[in-house]
Order: sequence, then C-alpha cells, then structure tokens
Amino acid sequence: MACINNLFKNRLLITLFLLGSCFFFADRVKAQENQKARASLSEQEWKAVTGIFQSPQNNDMNVRFTARDNMLIAKLLWNGNELHLLPESPLEFSSNQEGNQESVHITFIKDSSGAVNEVKVADNGVWKRNNNYTPLTKKEIELSPDQLKQFEGLYQFQGDATRFIEFSLQGGQLVLKQSWDGEQRFFVPESAMDFFVKDFPLFTLNFSKDKDGNINQVIAFKKDVWVKSKKHSLSVNELKSYEGKFRSNDDPDNIVQLTVVKDHLVIKQLWDKTERVLQPKTDCYFISEGEFYPVVIHKNKDAVVNEITVLGTSVFSRIN
Repeated sequence: MACINNLFKNRLLITLFLLGSCFFFADRVKAQENQKARASLSEQEWKAVTGIFQSPQNNDMNVRFTARDNMLIAKLLWNGNELHLLPESPLEFSSNQEGNQESVHITFIKDSSGAVNEVKVADNGVWKRNNNYTPLTKKEIELSPDQLKQFEGLYQFQGDATRFIEFSLQGGQLVLKQSWDGEQRFFVPESAMDFFVKDFPLFTLNFSKDKDGNINQVIAFKKDVWVKSKKHSLSVNELKSYEGKFRSNDDPDNIVQLTVVKDHLVIKQLWDKTERVLQPKTDCYFISEGEFYPVVIHKNKDAVVNEITVLGTSVFSRIN
C-alpha cells in the first residue's frame, strides 16, 4: 500500500507554480517518431529571424535568436540558457529531440510588409521584436526590520485556492516560503515596495496596499497575484465541522481521518496510524509545523467540507 509520505516526491518545484509560469519554453509538444525534414534556409531567411524578442507578459524577459551552423540559437537573456532549434520551414523551428522526449516548437510571423517582428510561443503568447533592449540591472537598497515587518504573513494564490506562500524575516531579510514544498527564497529590496532575488533578478515581488495603508497583496513575476490572508481563530465547533474520513482520489487504499483533539485538528493516516497535529494558518489552510505537512480544506456550495488537499497536490474526497 502506498504511503502518504511518498507523496513528497510529487511536490511541485519552485518554478511553479511561480517560476514555471514565466519561462519562455512553455510550448512543449511530444516529438513525433517521424520528424519533419530539416529545411534549408537562405542567408536572407536566416537574417529575418535573428534578433531580440520580448515577452508580452514580462518586459524583463527577452530572448536573442542567432543563426549558427544551420541552427537557430535561442539564448534566454535573463539566465543565459540556450536552446538549439532546427528549421522546419523559413518561419518554423523546433528542438531536435528523440524518443519520448519533448520538443520545443516556435513560429515566426510576418507582417503585411513581409518583415518578421513577432514569434509565437503558444501559451506564452506572441513575443515582439525588441530593438531597444538593455540588460536587466537591479540595485539593492536598505530597509529596516520595522519596514520589512509589514510584509510578513500568509498569501493565497488568486488562481488556485490550494496554494499559499508565507513571508517572514530571517537575519534582516525577507524570506518567501512555499506551502507546497517548503522551499525558501531570500529577497532584497529594490524600493520600499519592490523586491528581487539576487541570483535571479527576474524573480520579482511587487507589494501593494489597501485604502487604509495595509499590505493586501503581492505580484510575483509581474503577473501572479497573491492576496494576503487574514488571521482567523477557529472555535472547537468550527473545527468539528471538518471532521470525517477522506479517501485519496489517486489511490483508494489511502484513507485519512480528521478529528478534533482538545482544541486542535488532527490528521490520521489509517493505513499506518500515523497522526499529526495541524496548526491553522487560515480557516482553510493547516500545517504540521514539525515536518511541513500542509492540508487545505475545501467546501462545497453549501459550505460543507467535501475535499482536502494534502502536501499541495494530493486530493482526498470525503467518504462519510
């Protein structure tokens, strides 16, 4: 019988939900057994697809295309990584992968004059030629612990109610901790409300305040919105409404039970009797601090608990 601890292997990495949503090469399709024949391009056709192109989602993301050895070299200017692309036609290129590996596919677009100033990267939209590119530079400023303290707290992802990040201060630095895998990132301030990671300056945070001057949300990578959660004190009666047994949607042999012991919610793995005391972070997000074991409570339209998410990715449905 599979143990819930094995689910740790399925945790999402930080390029998550946070990094993954921003990377250029999101258009990945299975390589076909019979790949398209490699096209032969003229010098003028190669020249048409070279240059720097900018992301429509984040102006700090630029990729430089250069032609070399009958290949198109895509260099990601935010981290220096490169990908070699082979021509399928004068405007279509893909990476040369074999077997079950995945292939990256991009398509350049001509305008009405015949000039190539755009490239389509599927879910990451249409990137536009950037003739005014300047390298990304960020300068760190100093903020006092008192100035940083206002950013502390738990934030929920606007696009997924099961995702949380938590900010705290460590050694005078602002630290982000992910709810789904416990990964941490240290940020330095660029301004009173803006932060970045020193070794990955594209990883930015932009905080904002509500009308009363309190921090109410943060935008990561200039696109992912995280809303600050309010502290919530749960009564024993509220906790008791969460009690019940829940079966894994992936493995029906895995069942967990939620019960209230004194004034705490406890999760028990019925296959090995392991118990963990859960601490509430919000009215729907709990965590076992000792080993980082997050549990998210889900309610149906009638406000009845019908599912829980364990370790960020594993869903259990109520059975009683």
